[in-house]
Amino acid sequence: MATVDVVASGSRKMLFKTKVDAQKAVLLTFIAFMFGGFQCAIYGMLTVPISEHFRISSSMIVFFDSFGLWGQILAMATGGFVISKIKGKNTLVLAAIIMIVGSIISIISPNIYVYTSMAFLCNMAIGFILVSCNYMIMGTVIEEGKSEGTLSILNVFFSAGFMLSPIIIGFLISCLSWKAVFITIAALFALFIVILLLLNVQELIDTARSEKVENRGKKKEKILTLPLMLTAMALFLIVYVEQIMNYFNQPHMMQDLMFKIEIVGAIVTTYAFSQMIGRAVFGKFLLPNVKVHKYLIVSSIVFAVLITFFLNISTVFGAFIIVACLGLADSCMYPSLLGFGLDQIGKVTPAATSFMVTVGALGIPIGTAGCGLIGENFGRYTAMYVGPVFLVLIAILIFVVHRIHTAKAAPVKG
Repeated sequence: MATVDVVASGSRKMLFKTKVDAQKAVLLTFIAFMFGGFQCAIYGMLTVPISEHFRISSSMIVFFDSFGLWGQILAMATGGFVISKIKGKNTLVLAAIIMIVGSIISIISPNIYVYTSMAFLCNMAIGFILVSCNYMIMGTVIEEGKSEGTLSILNVFFSAGFMLSPIIIGFLISCLSWKAVFITIAALFALFIVILLLLNVQELIDTARSEKVENRGKKKEKILTLPLMLTAMALFLIVYVEQIMNYFNQPHMMQDLMFKIEIVGAIVTTYAFSQMIGRAVFGKFLLPNVKVHKYLIVSSIVFAVLITFFLNISTVFGAFIIVACLGLADSCMYPSLLGFGLDQIGKVTPAATSFMVTVGALGIPIGTAGCGLIGENFGRYTAMYVGPVFLVLIAILIFVVHRIHTAKAAPVKG
């Protein structure tokens, strides 16, 4: 049996045989996230071409595409089980195969229903990628509180793929056809399988399974602890707040502030760019050197204050400045909450990773629906002011989780 040259620190164990394997795993997940981010942006660009192909209105295409999002949530919910059976790297292979199959059949789909089924399948692949990559990244770090920076940098690659996609997809559709988009996606994920096989990452079985044998006869340790569940609630809330930013920024600036659409587009791009820069810079230089709970509490409060300022500015210059700051404030909150939650159980497990990512993902459909319902019945400003309230609640939840964690770790006085 091969030996492991990285030892445990406390109860956290490395998921890879060597430091080199851990470094290769980081590279692999970065590539997977970039390709995944690239794929996630294609459906918005394909709305018109697909509506023309199937002779259906573009609004109905958006309606059918919305079903695909539930494929992500299903994969996230079951991803922990899959990883525990076949490991993280093999789950990435499975995701790539699903993506290739879904993309190829999308090209030859005879009707919108088959096409929608393939969108669901491709979104399942994205869900497996998200769970596997977050699980593997957490498994490359043995010291509590040090994985959040790498998780933030990981999300930079997703953002980069997402930002590059519309330009490339637009070129493919213009010069070739919408089918070329799915051929490109299939080719990218075939390339990903080749890269994965060449890297040959040696991944250990997850710590939860290996400890079952060691702990037979002992009292079973709970994975879904109160701190983990409270942090999962905070993760759900930040995703909800991000849906507010995604869906109400544009109408607020266009209809309330009367900004021109070109200006609004530039401001929204500024938000996305600041978010990406924040993930890269904070992930590299800030998060490895600060207490994660302090960063989360401060970021939540700053984010809440900035949203309040944003709702009370009226100039284009002010909007650019505030939105840039909003992107920076939001940039590392999701990955930091994810890493902070998994730190609460002191080990890396597929089940806990799947639970956290799934709860967070539920913020997308629920947040979108909540924004719409509140905005429709109580007005846009009321719907947007829910954001600062939720951010203050996140700060409170993180403070409570930290107190519970500290009290549990404190030595018992004799």
